[in-house]
Amino acid sequence: MQASVTASGFDYDCKQGLRECLNIVAAAQVHVVWKNRLGNHVHGVSLEPLGAVLLGQDGVCQLQHLINGAAFSAFREMDEFWKLREAHQKFHQLASVVIEKLNGGDHQGAGTLFENEYSLAFHDIIGSLSAINRQLLE
Repeated sequence: MQASVTASGFDYDCKQGLRECLNIVAAAQVHVVWKNRLGNHVHGVSLEPLGAVLLGQDGVCQLQHLINGAAFSAFREMDEFWKLREAHQKFHQLASVVIEKLNGGDHQGAGTLFENEYSLAFHDIIGSLSAINRQLLE
């Protein structure tokens, strides 16, 4: 059976293989959870310890392993891939800064950073993952 090429340039078998090795929805969900956890700190409703050093390291995140991995290389021609890569780095770097501000007593600064730049990086991650996921569903 011959594979047909779709408008996105991936044939059906390629898309199926990529969907199996890339769990894009799970990667997005993990970042939603992290944003909520950090938001709980910013809003003073969590006593869970969060370390700035750990949050600031995008390399320990499963999504970063996917971004750097072979499976995601199929998307490196898309602008969304590069937007995702940059937004993901910012997401972790800014999370670290938010925690540092909280630990230093600058709750207003942490809140402003969380609501603005951090949230923008989060939305860019979700938007980019969604665009990439759409390529696998068309």
